Amino acid sequence: MVSKPYGDLVGVRPGKLAANMLALGFPPAEIAHRLVLERGVDVSRARLLVEVALTQQRILAPQGGRSELVAMYVSVPFCPSRCAYCSFPSHSLEQYRRAKREQYFAGLLLEIKAVAEEMYRLGLKLCALYIGGGTPSTLDATQIHALLDALSACPAWENQTEGTFEAGRPETLDESKLASIPRGYRLSINPQSMHDETLAVIGRRHSAQDVRESFALARSLGFANINMDLIVGLPRETPREIGASLEQVIGLKPESITLHMFSPKRASRFGGGEAWERMSDKDAREASDLAATKLRPFMHPYYLYRQRAILGGLENTGWSVPGKECLYNIMMIAETHGVIGVGAGANSIFPVPGEAWRRHANPKDAALYLKRLPELLDEKRALLCAWRKKDES
Repeated sequence: MVSKPYGDLVGVRPGKLAANMLALGFPPAEIAHRLVLERGVDVSRARLLVEVALTQQRILAPQGGRSELVAMYVSVPFCPSRCAYCSFPSHSLEQYRRAKREQYFAGLLLEIKAVAEEMYRLGLKLCALYIGGGTPSTLDATQIHALLDALSACPAWENQTEGTFEAGRPETLDESKLASIPRGYRLSINPQSMHDETLAVIGRRHSAQDVRESFALARSLGFANINMDLIVGLPRETPREIGASLEQVIGLKPESITLHMFSPKRASRFGGGEAWERMSDKDAREASDLAATKLRPFMHPYYLYRQRAILGGLENTGWSVPGKECLYNIMMIAETHGVIGVGAGANSIFPVPGEAWRRHANPKDAALYLKRLPELLDEKRALLCAWRKKDES
């Protein structure tokens, strides 16, 4: 029997219903009650959805109805190696020769420059920035400087623009790279597991000790907002191993922890036929509940989404200490503002009230992205202009 903790709620964003009901003035307790009775949601998940919706409502309040505020995602699609569970449009550095990587970087800077010019022309302002991939910290310190300089040319929100730099693989970090990143940025250092045996099975080239050392280095250099990701349901792990990983990560005292439930992707090795033993729904639920118990004394849940074939029918949840929630993550899930994607595999989403949203996708393959870049820029300019005119009408 398939576990259905979210009842008949389907799709990536089960929390949008709770958020919409909050906006209409329904009391939180009534929203949770209706989710249980009318949609078949588990009591604990209904309460979780309402809790997250309340947090997002508070954090999004300063943006209000300001449609000129946008977020941006920057794709750096290179990794030291490809993880067995990964379906992102990333290329291992061995597969992608250095010359091609440098060509890609030049193309990325060109796209950022074109987007910045269009943002000025249309009166758009950047309020949240996420540099992801791939692993952006595969860039060298000089390239990181150049990337951040290019992004600084985008028109910014009068309040401080939030920035996140995904340094997910600790073996890619060193002092020179970290010194290139503004200390005010949210830094993400992602172990996925704190068990060396698991890391080897999934194709990671670092140890748990590397994670601890990279975290300590970032702290020593003044980073005061660090996120760490963990995955529930990796091969050979039980709730006991997941609890142990959580205790180690909590002991480092990061500002946020993102807990992902394993979801086999078709484009990954685990989704493409490679043998792996799936964790039972019962163990997945036990691990999820255990994680919540361990995290609640220090953090609260602030964003939530689901994926196809997600373990136990559960959810991915971002946890944060109060005041360190990631605005970009919330904007992506809440779908309240436009998101501009630059780089290979990056998607742009432009909301139009009462109509189908306008969307644009860059090719996932880095070589094809470079080949099509001139026409991609024309398409993105046209979409941004049409969206802004429609939004203002």
